[in-house]
Amino acid sequence: MPSTSSFIRLSPFVQPSPYGKKGSKSVAARFATATRKDFKIDEEQPYGEMWMGDHPNGMAHTLDGQSLGSLIESAPEEYLTSAVYKRFNSDPHLPFLFKILSFDKALPLQAHPDRALAKRLMAKEKAATGKNETFVDPNHKPEVAVTISDVFEGFVGFRPIHEIKVFLKVVPELRKLQSDHETVEAFLAAPDDSKDAQSLLKTMFAELLASTHTEIRACSQQLLTHVERDADDAIGDLGRKQGLARVIRKVLSDYPEDVGMFAAVFFMNYVVLHKGEGIAVPANCIHAYLEGDIIECMAWSDNMIACGLGAPEEQNDARVFVDMLRYEASESKKLELKHEKWNKSDNAKTQIFYAPMAEFDLLNTKLDAGEQEVVDKGIDGPAVFVVTQGVVTLCRSDGKEEENLQQGQVVFIKPGTGFKFKAENKAEVWGSFVEG
Repeated sequence: MPSTSSFIRLSPFVQPSPYGKKGSKSVAARFATATRKDFKIDEEQPYGEMWMGDHPNGMAHTLDGQSLGSLIESAPEEYLTSAVYKRFNSDPHLPFLFKILSFDKALPLQAHPDRALAKRLMAKEKAATGKNETFVDPNHKPEVAVTISDVFEGFVGFRPIHEIKVFLKVVPELRKLQSDHETVEAFLAAPDDSKDAQSLLKTMFAELLASTHTEIRACSQQLLTHVERDADDAIGDLGRKQGLARVIRKVLSDYPEDVGMFAAVFFMNYVVLHKGEGIAVPANCIHAYLEGDIIECMAWSDNMIACGLGAPEEQNDARVFVDMLRYEASESKKLELKHEKWNKSDNAKTQIFYAPMAEFDLLNTKLDAGEQEVVDKGIDGPAVFVVTQGVVTLCRSDGKEEENLQQGQVVFIKPGTGFKFKAENKAEVWGSFVEG
């Protein structure tokens, strides 16, 4: 049944993950305890993600136990607005999936399919097994990540062609994994901005992923020996500039003798972001986050194809992975999120982070003790907020409803509700929303 409240407190879903931080070191786990009284942290268990949405693989619930999905389905135009509901094909769910991620081990080397590929993969799995367990929805999954820890490290997108060429010249272990010497020489000779370079990059990347475990083991051991002896000097000026010796040691420590290390370090952009900085990951864009705590938001989907940095049974078809990827090699700065003062922010305390996708944008409100932010006109669509620092009071503009929200607590705000946040102490709130 629809709720009469404008503010709907949510109990999030917590996902244990092999890459998550252990126990109470995980922000995702600590935040979940703020609402979920039934959730007890196991200090030996790694917790990777907290989901604040209505995807069936990790459904949030209201505090009285109703699933957020069933609540929205009971009155989609009330919880989404008619405009949002129609804009996203009259699907009765949030267009976005809002998360907290907390990890100190590399996530799988992965990409998320576009809609056409997602539909094909669903159909193929259903035909082969009679059900959908790996590919469970037909949507695409472009996403963004914004750092809430001091530092975030990861790999996003293919490096500029000239950087990959440098590593092929100065890292003999990488060169050994490219047995087609004619392709390598053609790649080195191709203009950096040419279609030929992109096509040859795809060919070399496919060959890398097809390397045998014996080849990867030998090259990993040899590279690690060189790195332990010579540090960054083992990987040349570019490796020294980016501090990649430490990164190589970490990835090989997390995943010994894994082809994903060579793919990530030498073919992909190494990205370092500081608190409040964000990056976008389009559909079919290769990425692998390495360490940090982030706000993550994506189109409503849980489809992923992984090849590297994980157990063999968790890997997908490398041919599908290679064919789906974007080989538009360029600096990761092109994917960094832009933000500015939100025009609905009455007190200028909220920044909007523009996501280069239709399903959502992000909001970040920062308040000192006693300060407040007023959004008197509300939002013309669904919005989910999480308190990441401090304690705030959330009030309707007309004063008829009020919620006290502590760090980690989550709330859905109905479309069209004017509201304000007031901070009891230094506080920060992040939100995801979409309008029609």
